[in-house]
Amino acid sequence: MMSPIHTQDMVTMARQARTVLAGGRTALLTLPCEQARGWVGVIDDGGEPVLMASTEGRLAGAARNGRRSWVEVPGHAGERLILAGPLRMVPGTTEQILRRLADLGRTVSTEDGIADGLSVLALSVDDVVLCLPPTDMDCGPRRWTSATVGRRIDLATYAFAEPDLISAYAPELIEHLNVGHADQMRQLARHALPAATDGDVAGVQVSGLDRYGLDLWRVDGAGAEQVRVTFRRPLIEPRSLGRELRRLLDQSTNASE
Repeated sequence: MMSPIHTQDMVTMARQARTVLAGGRTALLTLPCEQARGWVGVIDDGGEPVLMASTEGRLAGAARNGRRSWVEVPGHAGERLILAGPLRMVPGTTEQILRRLADLGRTVSTEDGIADGLSVLALSVDDVVLCLPPTDMDCGPRRWTSATVGRRIDLATYAFAEPDLISAYAPELIEHLNVGHADQMRQLARHALPAATDGDVAGVQVSGLDRYGLDLWRVDGAGAEQVRVTFRRPLIEPRSLGRELRRLLDQSTNASE
């Protein structure tokens, strides 16, 4: 019988594994029996990786035979999630499958938006291993290496875990804020600091995002300073970020009037 501490640790690891898969866009698919290996598109379908591979390739052919394989999904922070199990073809046309996933809020990006010539595969997961990168002396993550020892995750715990979608989509959301909403980020940074330090803002860069707030670098005549913008309530899913930012922007506008 597992101790409460061990059980909680397993739950945390399972949630992290699900988050890695939710944030994955490409994965390395290996079929040992076929001696085939290659990078494919990946999308999370409730903890099961759905893969996009060339219809004429060896990977799709192996899926028709139900070959056992494993999928390696790299994480944003240097993690590597390894999922193993038999491959199978997903029934239906590629267009039907992509439409079903889109209805669930999951989208697959294909080259030039063309899905012709691609087969949709799925891995029936029966083994889960999460590899975490070693850390430097200052606790910063280092690049994952093949020597890293993975942690096997209980399959039932993995199946019931929910991913942290804010963490999973953070890199894309941060890029979107920096590229498409620079003026709004400058407004937030200006009002996140005391009035005594308020002044002309030369530039702002979003450096971090989690469920609880944004990390910004604010640059003005006095130099660079890191600013934390806290959300009123923790975000649940990516679409709630827009609503929270509109509230903060309205709040900062009212404060300046």
